[in-house]
Amino acid sequence: MQGSYTMTLMKLKTTALVGLVALGLGALEASAAETVAGKCHLEFALTKMMHPATPEFLEDIRNRSGSATVRVEKPGENYTQEFRDDRLRVIVDKNNIMQRYLCG
Repeated sequence: MQGSYTMTLMKLKTTALVGLVALGLGALEASAAETVAGKCHLEFALTKMMHPATPEFLEDIRNRSGSATVRVEKPGENYTQEFRDDRLRVIVDKNNIMQRYLCG
């Protein structure tokens, strides 16, 4: 009787473990699907923030962000206020040095 109970308990534990693994894999698949091509995301890290906004650098961070477009915003200039989920905005100072970046 004791052996039967132990076997049933082990089967339940195994079934629960398999279920948890399946749920975990499903969550990983869902999070990968959330990063849609052409939509801006900021899950990348820059090692050097105060970097000149050269065309090569802008293309690199555009690719890393997944954005379709990049807009460099300079002080004193006017820009549209609409939010675009496919655009990376790079804010520069008067010397064209990147100060920050964001989606929109």
